Amino acid sequence: MKKLFIPFLLVIAAAAQQAKPSPAEVAVTTAELKQPATNDTPANTAAPQPAKTDAQMKTTAAPPALPVGTAIRMKLETPLYTGSTKPNSEFFGRVLEDIKLNGKVIIPVGSSFQGHVMQVSNPRRFKGKPMIQLKPESVTLPNGQKYVISAAVVDTNKVNGTDVDEEGRIKGPGHTDRDPTEIGAGTGSGAIIGAIACGAKGSLIGADIGAGGTLVHWLTKHNYAYLPAGSEIIFELSRPMTITESR
Repeated sequence: MKKLFIPFLLVIAAAAQQAKPSPAEVAVTTAELKQPATNDTPANTAAPQPAKTDAQMKTTAAPPALPVGTAIRMKLETPLYTGSTKPNSEFFGRVLEDIKLNGKVIIPVGSSFQGHVMQVSNPRRFKGKPMIQLKPESVTLPNGQKYVISAAVVDTNKVNGTDVDEEGRIKGPGHTDRDPTEIGAGTGSGAIIGAIACGAKGSLIGADIGAGGTLVHWLTKHNYAYLPAGSEIIFELSRPMTITESR
């Protein structure tokens, strides 16, 4: 019986020795535990980012804007006259038509239009046409919302013979229909005075003097450009007008 028991113990001891890991295997296992996780391991897997909400997308999107070339019709409330209007003086007006973007009214009728006079020219007749150059600066809606604008004049309703050149300057007429009448009247008056004084010969001399005097007077007179209150002016945006939400 004792002989049988001893081999049995030897078998159990051998089995236990096989189950126990060797020192080399323990070292390898420890090194693997110390190694950082690779990109393929779940430890470094990036967490999914939540999708942006509509509110966040609206916040990051650029605000809408009226494009360059948008026309604004305005009725002038401040009379403009090259004989008295000074540079840097203010002018005011009212918008005559709704300005829309994608079917939505951005600038309603009745909005206030404001700006400054940049230049005024009032030359004598032989030097050219009178001129007024305007600089629009802002438009204020009926609800108080105010927008800064950059625009140029492109047309008027031709009141008093005014027109607009390529640089957006409002110009008056170079002469009027009364000019030939004034010269003719001066010639006739001179002829009558000369005839009374010296007969037929005097009438010719008087006519020359009268025509010459009237011509000098005509050349030295100033031309004027006049746009009364109620005149229509059309502007076009030269830069986009950014639209902000009302507060």
